[in-house]
Amino acid sequence: MNFKVVVTSALAGVVLVTASSASGQCAMPRLTVHSDPARTAIFASDAGENAIYFHSKLGVNTDGASRSYHPDDPRGRTLALNNVGNAITDLRDAQGRDIDCTPRSGACFTRYISTFEAARDAGWNPQGHPRVATSGIIPWRREPGASWATPCRNADGYFVSQTAFLVDPGRDECDQGRYLDAMAFNALVLPGGAVWRSQGWKADQGDLVVVRDRTSDRLAFAVVGDTGPRNDLGEGSVALAAALAGRPLRGNETYQEVRALHRTDVDVLVFNRRELRRVIPGAFSQADVDRLGLEAFDAWGGRPRLDACRTAAG
Repeated sequence: MNFKVVVTSALAGVVLVTASSASGQCAMPRLTVHSDPARTAIFASDAGENAIYFHSKLGVNTDGASRSYHPDDPRGRTLALNNVGNAITDLRDAQGRDIDCTPRSGACFTRYISTFEAARDAGWNPQGHPRVATSGIIPWRREPGASWATPCRNADGYFVSQTAFLVDPGRDECDQGRYLDAMAFNALVLPGGAVWRSQGWKADQGDLVVVRDRTSDRLAFAVVGDTGPRNDLGEGSVALAAALAGRPLRGNETYQEVRALHRTDVDVLVFNRRELRRVIPGAFSQADVDRLGLEAFDAWGGRPRLDACRTAAG
């Protein structure tokens, strides 16, 4: 899709080319270098529209999708969109000792899965059995009369899958409708603990985002929907990756199909002052994100400025 880099005033009936668009200058000084393995440079605008820019890979994150994790499919082979190892934040053996193996592949991945299965088969009883924690990814609840907490599940048996950005904070923590659906919304994941400021404003949950795939040159508008590992960078929702790949989602994708949506090189703009909830406090749609994202992109300088930042960043 192609967008003119303009700001349109419907009331005045005029079209204005923004100053930053006309100049074709990036005007985004380097802010910092992130701690990810690629040591990604982070840039921030020091005048005009508040924004953060970087370019990176884009892995696929399923959190928020109702089919993310299933107790009977921990490896993501038949039912789930993801393997449950990606949801585990703490792993302990039957004696309560921490299991800390890295990376989560090979024998370590097998250990994560087998420990999860043992905890599941013990009915999540933490006394004398292996146990797992899924903090911020799958919520747990101790029901009245129960001796211990168990992971929340949807009516179809899948685990409830959380996101940091809440679509409906009024809903219960164990209600999937509380969270941003990775299959329906374009969303970006920011590293946990990242403090990236543009003119005093911090990039945070709910901020509007523009992502461009450098290979296909497709643009997609998104919202910051979740936080990820501190030392990682470059994850987006299934819907975002699919939009950049030009592949409409059917709704019954497999784990392998979702993983194949990975993008290798994208430009990312986060608009620090364009927080979705400031404009739409209630229910919103992807169409709302597209509309508001385009407004922010045009005000910032659109494709010409993004091209200049791409050249400056290398």
